[in-house]
Amino acid sequence: MEKSVTFMIFQFLMVSTFVEGSQGVVRYNGMLNSTINVEAISIFPFTVTVDKSSEIFFSYSALDTSNASVASVLSNVYLKAALGDDSMAEIKGNFTFHLDTLLMSENFSINVEGKLPGRVTLFISIVEQTAGGQPLTVHGSEETLGQFPFKLLIEREERGIDKAFTIVVVFLVVIANIGMGCKVDLEVVKTELKRPIAPVIGLCSQFIIMPLIAFAFAYNLDLDPGIALGFFALGCSPGGSASNAYTHFLGGSVSLSVTMTLVSTIAALGLLPMWLFTLGQLVYKDGDVTIPFQNIVFSLIGIVVPVVIGLFLQRKFPKVAELAVKIVKYVMILFIIFVLTVGIYANVYIFYLVDGEVLLSAALLPYLGFIFGGIAAVVVGQKKPNIIAIAVETGIQNTGIPIVLLQVSLSGPDKDTAIVSPVISALFTPLPLVAIIIYVQGKAYLKRKREAGKRKAGDAYIDDGHEDVAGSSDEFLQKTTPA
Repeated sequence: MEKSVTFMIFQFLMVSTFVEGSQGVVRYNGMLNSTINVEAISIFPFTVTVDKSSEIFFSYSALDTSNASVASVLSNVYLKAALGDDSMAEIKGNFTFHLDTLLMSENFSINVEGKLPGRVTLFISIVEQTAGGQPLTVHGSEETLGQFPFKLLIEREERGIDKAFTIVVVFLVVIANIGMGCKVDLEVVKTELKRPIAPVIGLCSQFIIMPLIAFAFAYNLDLDPGIALGFFALGCSPGGSASNAYTHFLGGSVSLSVTMTLVSTIAALGLLPMWLFTLGQLVYKDGDVTIPFQNIVFSLIGIVVPVVIGLFLQRKFPKVAELAVKIVKYVMILFIIFVLTVGIYANVYIFYLVDGEVLLSAALLPYLGFIFGGIAAVVVGQKKPNIIAIAVETGIQNTGIPIVLLQVSLSGPDKDTAIVSPVISALFTPLPLVAIIIYVQGKAYLKRKREAGKRKAGDAYIDDGHEDVAGSSDEFLQKTTPA
């Protein structure tokens, strides 16, 4: 796609005006002027590879150069290239180009090397200079007569370790979902569904409250399109099976937690694409790329189907299902080790893409889920165990689903940037829960210790020869206490 911008260079500066058009910013004046056309020879948006230098070609030409005074003015300007974000890419070599007042038409190139996956804008500006060859400055800034942007896509070159990591993660997510189906007690699920208020509140919290919170962050914050889409997909994801363990340690209803996890995972097959198809279009603010819904739906089917397979095994082959659950426990241990070693090594770039906005939003998403899920349960009059289960289930997302879903479905830099939010959120989600569990379990331990101390004191009292007194006291209580 060829892009060009026309810049009006003028000799006598009077009251100047800036006009913003579809192709850039044009500065004009009714005095003597000349037109400079800057054209991109390379196809844009241009793709640059991380750790590799790419040469991007442009050309410039000037009109109305027969007038000597105009040529004199143009000899005092030059083209300058700059990047909107130097942390994403770097210009190698020459980045300033003086205009040839004799030919006034020439090709030039800029070498850009990628640093991190994502998007960055390459700006080409026309800068005025003094007679001494120094840039003309106004209030300490270079006087720019015109500037227009070119969009660059920074991609990582896929390595063998990246392919291996994706394959292993997909495999482990499938195995984990089969295990989820195998260990779910359908009778317990049926019992919970006969009292539908709690499961319905949990489902609404999961697929209404969380997507809206995620959308509010992703739409209003200035996030990279890929990071924003990954963040929103995380908010639309079902609950994770880790919520069952947290619910147990916090004294919540484990049966409700298990039921919500199963129901939300199956419901995600329709609700997750629905949210991506609606609000996701607003979050993915990039006109050059569309969300690959077909890829996402097929990937989601591949994630949900293993749960159904697990349920089938439990129903028809209970011994096989029991064995599968045992195997999954060891597989998940290997998965954690794999992610903390190979996963970090293969995706260390993630931590360089994290800024304050990404960090804050990724941490707040699950925390707000805990709060609003608990509030929703309180409003409808649920008991404490159910409130705990709904709150925990709402805040804990199955981060593996958006990671696998988007890495397999997207292309370009977005397949790498989309996993940033789920990974960071997964690191922060357990922190308040672990702190509360330590408090709850510590309090329970101290209570048991005090009760054990009382029993020990009572035993010592009996050993001192007060059995008869204790016995007569018991007899007295039995006689005086009404039936």
